[in-house]
Amino acid sequence: MGPAIPMGDRTVRDRVAAGPPQRIADGVWLIRGGPLRTMNVFLLEEPEDDGVTVFDAGEKGMAGAIEAGAAPFGGIRRVVLSHADNDHRGAALALARNAPILCHSAEVDAAQRGGHRDYWDRRKLSPAVRAVHRFLMAYAWEGGPTPISGTLQEDDEVTGFRVVELPGHAPGMIGLFREADGLALVSDCFYMTSMWGRPQPPAVPLEAYTLDTTQARDSIRKLAALRPRTVWPGHRGPLAGPDVVAQLEGAAAA
Repeated sequence: MGPAIPMGDRTVRDRVAAGPPQRIADGVWLIRGGPLRTMNVFLLEEPEDDGVTVFDAGEKGMAGAIEAGAAPFGGIRRVVLSHADNDHRGAALALARNAPILCHSAEVDAAQRGGHRDYWDRRKLSPAVRAVHRFLMAYAWEGGPTPISGTLQEDDEVTGFRVVELPGHAPGMIGLFREADGLALVSDCFYMTSMWGRPQPPAVPLEAYTLDTTQARDSIRKLAALRPRTVWPGHRGPLAGPDVVAQLEGAAAA
């Protein structure tokens, strides 16, 4: 991972909410947020110093850190949500004051409605995890109903990346893939964190938060078929090395 951007005077709240952007690839910067730094938000440099595209919006408290991270590049040009879950949409409402928010058409209603997804079944979580997640959703993740300015679909171009539809965990979940270096940003296509925020090998998203597990497995296989070389999920990561494809195929089959 490359050096961090010098951030100047960030507020104490911003420093607690997220770390400074770290360069992870050509023109791509990662902001890790949340108390355990498990929430991933990406800044994609636009050509000709025309700001950045933000991919995913993390927790609501990350808004200031995202804006501060984007400032040295000329600010935020647009925000692209991978899906409308509140831990990936949290800061989007605040960011929408100065930038358009885009997502897949199947996620528009959930984003603009805010709150929980109607297919979540947290009874499948342990009582302790359920209690912690209830608190986090109420006070840390959810930023409120989010206005959507436009939509994206398969094969649309986003700052040198191609949009890839990866439904299953959410009906309209998308990732970004860059052919030139095999870099994939795929949000919750798979998990590399446990429900307690601990690192784990890549795995199918938990059923408690997933619309269609069979479809989610198919999306992991679709990702593997792209032969990515480095894959950043929405939490922790990355998945890298000579066995990336094998690990994805194993996760889909497990």
